[in-house]
Amino acid sequence: MGTEPEKKVLADRYEIRRSLGAGGVGLVYQAWDLQLHRFVAVKRVRALDDLAEDTAVTEKLWREAMTLAAIQHPNILTIHDFGVDDEGPYVITEFLDGETLDRVIQRGPFDRDAFAEASAQIFEALIAAHQAGMIHRDLKPQNIMRMRMPSGAWQYKILDFGLARFVTQPTVQSMEGNTSIYGSIFFIAPEQLRHQPLDARTDIYAIGCVCYYMLSGRYAFEGDSIPAVITSHLEHNVKPLGECRPDLPPALCAWVMKAVSFEPDERFASAAEALIALRKVLPGSIRTTTIKIVPPGRGPQISPLQPGGGAVPPSTGTLRIVPRKATAGLPVAVEPSPVLRRWALPAASVLLLAAIISALIWIRPERPAESPAAESVPAAPAVEAAGATDIEVWPPYISEERRPLVQLYFKQLRDLDGFKWGSIGTVMEALAYAQFREQFDPAQIQALPNITYHDETGRTLGELDIVLWNMPSNRAEVVYEAIISDNLRRTKTSSWNQLNRFRTAVKERTVHHFMYSRDPAWKFDLAQFDEAKFGLLGNRGALAEGYESEVDITRAEAEFLQRRVIEYRKIRHAGP
Repeated sequence: MGTEPEKKVLADRYEIRRSLGAGGVGLVYQAWDLQLHRFVAVKRVRALDDLAEDTAVTEKLWREAMTLAAIQHPNILTIHDFGVDDEGPYVITEFLDGETLDRVIQRGPFDRDAFAEASAQIFEALIAAHQAGMIHRDLKPQNIMRMRMPSGAWQYKILDFGLARFVTQPTVQSMEGNTSIYGSIFFIAPEQLRHQPLDARTDIYAIGCVCYYMLSGRYAFEGDSIPAVITSHLEHNVKPLGECRPDLPPALCAWVMKAVSFEPDERFASAAEALIALRKVLPGSIRTTTIKIVPPGRGPQISPLQPGGGAVPPSTGTLRIVPRKATAGLPVAVEPSPVLRRWALPAASVLLLAAIISALIWIRPERPAESPAAESVPAAPAVEAAGATDIEVWPPYISEERRPLVQLYFKQLRDLDGFKWGSIGTVMEALAYAQFREQFDPAQIQALPNITYHDETGRTLGELDIVLWNMPSNRAEVVYEAIISDNLRRTKTSSWNQLNRFRTAVKERTVHHFMYSRDPAWKFDLAQFDEAKFGLLGNRGALAEGYESEVDITRAEAEFLQRRVIEYRKIRHAGP
């Protein structure tokens, strides 16, 4: 996209005066509103893979712009207009005369009182955005502007919502199926790097990093290269703020460190909760407002489905996923297998970045002893021909007694089509799909992975990980939320909340249509989900934590399987 011609007039109203540079949403210009005689900013939406030329995408941008415009918050950039011309979509916003937060910080860290006022305004903006169902996903100092008001006080505004998405439950970060990462690398949350579901806590992490930067003058997660910064996020290498600013109240430093916690469940649950906590940390420095925080609800307990139909009383146990040998119809004497929430190996625009993430994506702080993060990954197994069937080289963290089961899983997965194998979550869901398919009579029960549901505008509201479909009754029997975690207890409540959001959407009839990408011929309506049971499907240890079903696999084993399946399929499809 070239430079906008001078004096060009958009919509017979906005006269382009000069270029202001490029932002996350695209190119930005100053323009003169010929009707209201005021300066405005024109933001040209940057086409991502030519998506901006798509009519449906343009309509989606328009709806999102209108939703944001309706917020009308003093700490959020105001949107005046939206349009489309021969060069694509554009947004008209208020013109701000000030400087971005990163330039302010370059002159020195904030003191206690200046930080209190700035952070309060920023969090009040986030509260408004999150209540509208919007997460920003690209919060950074460059996207926060400071202006001097006539009274002499400072006003802060959050800018570029070009990466924002409107959500009613956590969503996996992508751009219309592209797996690239979007967001400033110094402030991006680990779940964004891993393509895990995002929610308001993703913004909390980013603002926590911004607050760290405001108070210390240095990034919370540092590195001398992009891959090094990513490693810092994924390994959670952050110096305690108190060591950088020993003059600050310890409670304030602890507040910032909580906001940048690695696990979303360890951060503040919402911007409102964070602001209330900050007010307690800095009494008298932050003006009082009335904020209502709704505690998360608890999902119902269910009686899981058994093969052959019918519900099992709670005392009889849970649904078991039992893998079968390919050469025999009898189940092997092992525990079940897996399903997991998706987090993907990101394919960022920088090739080196993608390579580093591929090596680091399974690194987490405080790994269990069975899957040490520091272990070197062994050479690729002997998948030297398209017909190779066995794994011959094993990492040390997969014990001898576990290898036959993992080998069986590999055989179940390697030739399954219709799945995107770049995601470890897909590996887990595909394995559950394969084993359910073997376990049930397909004339009675079929397993349907990854059904997305949408509102009337086409906006994705969420995804159902695994649905067991009752074929004779033509309805959903069990809807599973699949989780894999090192701390299943901690993720239990948030996972139930996701199921409850779908239950509420069905009850209130806010779902307009469903999509099942594996077989678009499947058609669903809301009434088919009215009698569905709901449950959590977890990895090893899930039953002990009160989950409804458990599958026998560790995250490290799933990560290993993912790499082996990808290698196998590359060779298989390469041909002679």
